[in-house]
Amino acid sequence: MSFFRFGWVIALGLILTLSGASCQRTSPKVSGVAERNPPTPLPALPAPTLPSTPLSLQPALQAQWGFRDYPLQMAWSPRRPWLALASSHRVYVYHIPSMRLLAFFTTEARVLELAFAADGERLISRLETGTLKAWGIPSRREEWSDAGMIGTGLIASPDPAILAVGHADGWVRLLETATGREIRRVPGARPLGFSPDGERLFTCPSPAPPGLEDPPCPSPSGLLEVEVATGRAREILPAEVPPVWTPEGERILGGRDGVIRRRDPRGGAEAILWRSPSARIRALQLSGDGRWLLIRYADFLDLVERGSGRIRWSEPAGPAAFSPDGTALAWAKGSPPMLVLRDLRSGRERWAVGPEPWIRRVHALAFSANGRWLAVRGEGQVDPNFPELIGPFVQIREAATSAERYRFLPRLLPVWGLGFTPDGAALGLLEGALVRFRSLSDGPADPPIPLQSGEGLSLAFSPEGDRLAVGLAEGPIRLYRRAPDGNWSLEGILIGHRGPVRAVTFSPDGRRLASASWDWTTRIWDLDRRMERARIRHAAEVWDVAFSPDGQLLASVGGEGTLLLGWETADGVGRRVLGRYPFRLYAVAFSPDGRYLAVGAEDGTVRLWDALAGSERRVLRAGAKAVRALAFSPDGRWLAAGSEEGEVSLWAMPEGTLGAHWGRAGDPLRALAFSPDGAYLALGYRSGIVQLWRLQ
Repeated sequence: MSFFRFGWVIALGLILTLSGASCQRTSPKVSGVAERNPPTPLPALPAPTLPSTPLSLQPALQAQWGFRDYPLQMAWSPRRPWLALASSHRVYVYHIPSMRLLAFFTTEARVLELAFAADGERLISRLETGTLKAWGIPSRREEWSDAGMIGTGLIASPDPAILAVGHADGWVRLLETATGREIRRVPGARPLGFSPDGERLFTCPSPAPPGLEDPPCPSPSGLLEVEVATGRAREILPAEVPPVWTPEGERILGGRDGVIRRRDPRGGAEAILWRSPSARIRALQLSGDGRWLLIRYADFLDLVERGSGRIRWSEPAGPAAFSPDGTALAWAKGSPPMLVLRDLRSGRERWAVGPEPWIRRVHALAFSANGRWLAVRGEGQVDPNFPELIGPFVQIREAATSAERYRFLPRLLPVWGLGFTPDGAALGLLEGALVRFRSLSDGPADPPIPLQSGEGLSLAFSPEGDRLAVGLAEGPIRLYRRAPDGNWSLEGILIGHRGPVRAVTFSPDGRRLASASWDWTTRIWDLDRRMERARIRHAAEVWDVAFSPDGQLLASVGGEGTLLLGWETADGVGRRVLGRYPFRLYAVAFSPDGRYLAVGAEDGTVRLWDALAGSERRVLRAGAKAVRALAFSPDGRWLAAGSEEGEVSLWAMPEGTLGAHWGRAGDPLRALAFSPDGAYLALGYRSGIVQLWRLQ
């Protein structure tokens, strides 16, 4: 493997890590953000520091926001120590305890339901739009998708080949897990559970009430017991929760009358195990060894010894889970909640944690398949700077000791690229594997674009605004076209680069695309034929590329410190080295009239070149750290530069007089862009914060 090939593989791993859900090896300090409906206001920034000069601008912060990634759903693989976390528009699968990211997927909407198939290697989700998606974890690919599944209830059968999905039309679909093909429809709006042999399915005729965690079935007629093989309803059960089975095949059913009965599988005789005539039974759980039954009713939990029917203890209701071997029970009690693990053999508590002041609620507890890890999903004060804001979190605790090993928190997503639409009505933002749109007009924002095949590092709109190009970390370039309704669809994929694509830009006529990659090449693509037209080689990774305003020249900069000019010829390409420097060059931009060429350098300077004469005119100092982003205003009067220090500099052109300088200390600036009318400057930071400044 060549050096640059090896290098970008390492870089890709780092990028994936940065784009993942925020995970901390825990310490007493909690960081993150907390609200549920991004974007939201962020802390006020200090006013920009402005030099005393007649040319000074007066930048005014018009808007500041960030889109959060929330750990909203979780699921353990039933066979492996894999934890799946679904966030706002992403799904992550981690190996526990190594925290290695096994797979990463993006979605066009929030994930409402998440479940592993029985084989433990396929993950199924339902989005808030009603779309079902299935992903293979070993292959890291989407296997199928079905957009017509509005409803509630997603249950994996003990048979790895079958999946039960609720539908709003009142019929549960049985699907092939591998393909999503419908096997048959069975009565019921929502699946609640399978029998251990997978031959029977219990469904609820009514959809789930909104806002409840694992709600019981409120239907007055009770549950339906359905034969999976035929789809026929065998029996109506007077219950709100599905039955559970002992290892010996005994069925335990909690009735609407507040009585729990067990049925002998041999003779069919029933015996009363527990009763509370006024109780509404909300959940039944049986321990893995079949010895203990946990009953949730009203505001209490009863732990019952199955053999004798004796109540071992009764506690206030809260989320609870048996360990896989049935020897321990974890539950959350009180407000703020305390986590407790009880040894079921001795009856004593193994450990108790809390209450922790920052945790407000616990919604779910789940053990890993090997019983070593306990996942806790809840809500709490995840940002100490905003104690009034409550956000979701997921904790991973060691079951043996109660030690918290990891904490997944809401986080702002790093901004890798941004750009205004040509009409100035919206701002496109590249957040890892998702392109999101922020409306700057009265109209609604376009739906987000999940990249599906990997992380994005660069984006560009075509001059007409109907096309969008996104360069991926794995090398392909994805082309999207906008429909009149605002939806973007994949038009094609440009394949050729063997490394991350750090920059893409359209030619002025919109018919060509130039790309800069870490495979040491700049490439020019014919968009009509979706083929490579020409290639210009550097001696190291290429960071940025720009077309001249007439589309005849192409400027590119790379890690070897070279500024190149390239152009197409009848025989291929011509190239000329304009300048060489002893440091990396990260950014390049032509002035709108094509006369000047600006280069952002690793030493914190901007080198201003006379593009016509081919000579360096002046050196502009932006700061002590690398300049990573450059842009000329549309009228050519201003040059903006953003640095690794998080600072922004604006110079008047062509004099190079500093007009304004401000920033976010310690927050590297990754992208900037002027609005088409030049009145606004958009900034995108590695922290995920996006700012819109008005230049007065």
